Amino acid sequence: MGWRDRLNAALPDPASRWLVLGALLAHLVLAAVLSLSPDEAHYAVYGSRPDWSYFDHPPLVGWVQWPGAMLGGSDLLMRIVPMVCWLLTAWGVVHLNGLLYSHTPNEAALNRAGEQSRLSAGMDGAARARMTGVALALLVLSPVPNLLGMALVPDSLLTPLTCAAMILTWRLCDAGESRRLGLWLALGACLGLAGLAKYTAVLLALGCALALVRAHGLRVLLRPALWGAVLVALLAVVPVLAWNAAHDWISFRYQLGHAAGSSQWRGYRVAVYLVVQVLGFGVLILAGLLAARRDLPSTLRQAATRISPLGFVACFGLPPLLLYTVLSGRGTTLPHWSTPAWIALIPVAAAGVLRLWQGRRLLVKALFGLQTVICVAMIVLLLAGGVGRETEPQASSLPGQMRDRAPVNPVADLYGWEAAAQRAKALAQSNRIGTLAVMNWSLGSRIAWYARPSPVKVINRHRDQFDLWFGTMTPGESVLLIDWSLMTFAPPVGPDRFEQCDLLEQMPVRHAGRQIAHFNFLLCRHWQAAAEPLPGR
Repeated sequence: MGWRDRLNAALPDPASRWLVLGALLAHLVLAAVLSLSPDEAHYAVYGSRPDWSYFDHPPLVGWVQWPGAMLGGSDLLMRIVPMVCWLLTAWGVVHLNGLLYSHTPNEAALNRAGEQSRLSAGMDGAARARMTGVALALLVLSPVPNLLGMALVPDSLLTPLTCAAMILTWRLCDAGESRRLGLWLALGACLGLAGLAKYTAVLLALGCALALVRAHGLRVLLRPALWGAVLVALLAVVPVLAWNAAHDWISFRYQLGHAAGSSQWRGYRVAVYLVVQVLGFGVLILAGLLAARRDLPSTLRQAATRISPLGFVACFGLPPLLLYTVLSGRGTTLPHWSTPAWIALIPVAAAGVLRLWQGRRLLVKALFGLQTVICVAMIVLLLAGGVGRETEPQASSLPGQMRDRAPVNPVADLYGWEAAAQRAKALAQSNRIGTLAVMNWSLGSRIAWYARPSPVKVINRHRDQFDLWFGTMTPGESVLLIDWSLMTFAPPVGPDRFEQCDLLEQMPVRHAGRQIAHFNFLLCRHWQAAAEPLPGR
């Protein structure tokens, strides 16, 4: 079978192909125009400094960026991997639909009416095309998965691996297929790769376990093939365990502390998180899931030998969503963490949307229109550099000053960093300074990437990967400090700080005829605090 035949088999509906092509074109345009985001640049630096693992994440996100970093590391090149991951996710969603549903609600209604012999053959292809089209539309019109389809973070890798693990687990839920050792070992390898991508892969393993126990009962634990899969998964994550053992388990301790949070649990944070989730992943998916709940009684009557589609996807989607929702009360949950969970729910949500279409077509059309508007608005805002501008005196404010603050513009964070890093590097060389510095770790990734291989140190103490890469401040050290106007800090002068900091230069960031931010470059001399030990040493 040639590639055209495979494409036609996977996407039988021409509209589905246009959906995928349109999404990829949008990803390509954004990838070519926007600078790397903070997380993207952080993992790009991973790729330029390969290791067995890292302070805040397992190593796979760095390993896959290593080829791009070695080939020059252009912004577009560093975004090839997430675009491939998005394509694999789209294929996984389509394949899951084909496995979970042998017919659509329309076909089921015709079968109950006794018309199967006349129409089932003709309806099958069209029905499958509708299911595929709806599932892809739910993916394409979800803002957060689109962002992850352009910007590589660990969840970009975990999402297609979730689809692969679900496909393998669904097949292993079948009594006949569960006798195939190869499927079990493939599942173990998939979970091992997920463990190399992100620590929350443990939730994916939990989903596999829940589905398999639901299908086979606890007797599945007696199968040697299952333990063979567990062994394969554990062998895959040996690099993470070995690195942590050599670094006093700092990565595990950091993640546990990050999940626990440092503030009190607040209900309003949960409410905000849920609103962001609905906007970030789409009211269409939520509406489809609510419509699919009507099938719950028949789901509960499913034979024990085959778990129902609704029960199956719930094993993978609900535990992460519930956990992240609870943790959001402490403000420790980021919106994109739940991406694999929402993707796992799309096949059932697509069936629910088709069911909703039968009686409420106007509502479905309105929801599709709303999602389209949200996605288009997101793309326009990203390309336009957001809203708002810096006006005097904000446009020339000094470090630590927030006079007449301009409107909050998170999109401004995607512009100007490459030029700022190169200018900082040039100023450091002209002043015979060997080290660049930032006040907060979240400002360091773009500088470290675009000014590589110059060392970048973080002034404010926060144990992080930068300490392992570049070390901590040493007594008497001088640095070229980069200050960004939308996250500005007072010059770090005083006891246990620098003896003196002098402003060398300001650099405005202009986009679409507006100044949206600016950088201050300071020469800070003679660090006065004692040297600090590296984390994990």
